[in-house]
Amino acid sequence: MTAFLASFWRFDGRLARLGYTLRCVVVIAVSLALLILAMEAFGLTPAETSGPLFFVEPVPNLVFTLLFYWAIIALSAQRVRDMGFPVLPIIAALTLLELLENLVLPRLTEARLPEPLEMMTPVGGILSIIAYLWLLVWPSAKAGSDQLGPA
Repeated sequence: MTAFLASFWRFDGRLARLGYTLRCVVVIAVSLALLILAMEAFGLTPAETSGPLFFVEPVPNLVFTLLFYWAIIALSAQRVRDMGFPVLPIIAALTLLELLENLVLPRLTEARLPEPLEMMTPVGGILSIIAYLWLLVWPSAKAGSDQLGPA
């Protein structure tokens, strides 16, 4: 059980497709539950604007955002390693894609995707969906592959 919980925060190791998918679902479900709990218990105000902001209050928003993105990036790093690709350039590219989608593209266009993805621009949304589908469907590298390196 501790290995399962630790996999949400560490960047080493590997995650196959099913493990990655299940952990991403857990991160999203726990994040939604924590959002609701935080709003009810502490009287936090949900952000009215779409984007990476969860709350109007800056400190809880920063803490929640860092925890959420840390878990997603850690899981993605493990999945990229399992796929046999170099982790740092891929994670840097995915992070830049997320920053582009949340900070640059919304200032350039008013166009948004339909519900429930209304916070995404069409270009950023399509690129994000392609990136996550790539992480979900690309097969694991062979166990004996030189690309995998130590676990």
